[in-house]
Amino acid sequence: MQAAHPVFPRHAHGGERGGERATSTARAPGTEQAATLQLLLPVKRVSDIVYGARYARRLREWGIEVHVNLLHVTPPLAQHADGTVHQVDSGAAAAQLMCEAGLYLSRSGLSFSTHIFSGERLFTILDTAELLGCHEIVLPALKTSPWQRHFADRLAHKLARATRSATVLLADADGFGVPAVA
Repeated sequence: MQAAHPVFPRHAHGGERGGERATSTARAPGTEQAATLQLLLPVKRVSDIVYGARYARRLREWGIEVHVNLLHVTPPLAQHADGTVHQVDSGAAAAQLMCEAGLYLSRSGLSFSTHIFSGERLFTILDTAELLGCHEIVLPALKTSPWQRHFADRLAHKLARATRSATVLLADADGFGVPAVA
């Protein structure tokens, strides 16, 4: 269990930011209490949400108020050699993914918001954590295939080395989080 970090009041930012689309909010931005722990859960597939949601529920059971920020990162715009820009239309799929993840959190009674950004995954996760004032970035500690585990551990390692403000955690299926090794 990672100890909760002190929370400092921050100002709410209005409007949409480049590429961000808030698809659901359980609470208006900026209305979190000063003692709320901000979690960032990057979501690539619906199954990723289970680990982070169990971790958030466990924190709530221990008396720690949490707000979950779901993040899905879509691929950046691709520019071809002839100068044309090609964007993969993943907006509907991303919105559906976030809707399903939000339903899971709603059933758990957790406060959450969803965000969809386009860009390089590592830097987008770090920038979003800083923008939203997140204290922890929670990734799933996958135990399924060795390749999935390798790529998840590699991302967690890169995030832990590059983070400027948040603690990177790997949450297991039981809802326990351990710090990622930098």
